[in-house]
Amino acid sequence: MALVGASVFGVWHWWPSHRNAKHAQSTSDNLIEMRTEGRLRTLLRREVTSDAVQDPNVIEGMRRIRDRIVTAAGPTAYPLEVFVIDSPTVNAVCLPGDIILVYSGLIRRMESPEELAAVLAHEIAHATHGDSMHALERELGMAAILTLAGGRSDALATRLLRRLISSGFSRQQEQDADKEAIRILASVDIDPAALSDSLRHMRQGDAGDSGVLQYVSTHPDIDARIKTAEAVSAAWKGKSRPLDMDWQQFRSQFRVLH
Repeated sequence: MALVGASVFGVWHWWPSHRNAKHAQSTSDNLIEMRTEGRLRTLLRREVTSDAVQDPNVIEGMRRIRDRIVTAAGPTAYPLEVFVIDSPTVNAVCLPGDIILVYSGLIRRMESPEELAAVLAHEIAHATHGDSMHALERELGMAAILTLAGGRSDALATRLLRRLISSGFSRQQEQDADKEAIRILASVDIDPAALSDSLRHMRQGDAGDSGVLQYVSTHPDIDARIKTAEAVSAAWKGKSRPLDMDWQQFRSQFRVLH
């Protein structure tokens, strides 16, 4: 009994310091990751800003949609920023540092501002979940990320941006982002069907459309995701409150690219 008692005392005496050490290590790792993400944000933001659409009408339209849904989203580590890139690519991407890119090729496929709001809600969910850094760490490893974050050249930023855009999230991350997007939409009086409609319209097009193929390749199980959003919409008891904007006029601002 004395031996057992001594063992219990030993574990009791050792555990708090061990736990505190693990907590300190975890806190230290989190700080390193935060600082690294901050450096990546600076690097990527400089690259993105130079290519983003600067038209005040486009910026205001995106701000109106963003402001409608962001009130229901969780907190992000950095100020959430949304940039529009005028390109035929059908895509939207969440980057480290809570930067979201939306391509005009995607916007032109949306049939309503609510559909674009659903896409933004999905990408904002990735931001609040920290998915971009997790995906980057899984793909490259923290050592490589630290090296990238320490870079300063425009060429490096371009390579990193292309890598992030072509990479996809895991199936679980996509499902979790959809679930959160549906919650956000319902919270701000937008029918969750907007998510299924947006996915359906993004997928439509010629089989050889490289822009669509890129989106499909980085967003798995689109059919299943459409069915899930449709089922939630069918059970939704809320009342839709349309976004107040001229969608046809907003969508027509972008060049028709081939």
